[in-house]
Amino acid sequence: MQYQAENQTITIPSGDHLISLRNRKRMDLTSVKSIEKFDQQEFYVRTSQGILHIKGEDLKIVHLDVDKGLLTLEGIVRAMQYDDEQSLDGARGLLHKLFG
Repeated sequence: MQYQAENQTITIPSGDHLISLRNRKRMDLTSVKSIEKFDQQEFYVRTSQGILHIKGEDLKIVHLDVDKGLLTLEGIVRAMQYDDEQSLDGARGLLHKLFG
């Protein structure tokens, strides 16, 4: 997979998961499988390495290419954490029961 990053092209081995964060305001991710849920304060992104929970302010999608597994976000990034895949499934189950 090739990834274009500010005037240079980087070749990333297929399946590798990479996060690039510039000045806490622009985040590029590879090996993205899907976006489970999101709003301006948080994103739950399913990656090849598990669910990545991103917290911040004014978060928005700038670029998404699911076929290539690429995602670019902008906003102020406050925290990132990998969660167990089951923890999101449980949260989704509860929301589905309430609003389903």
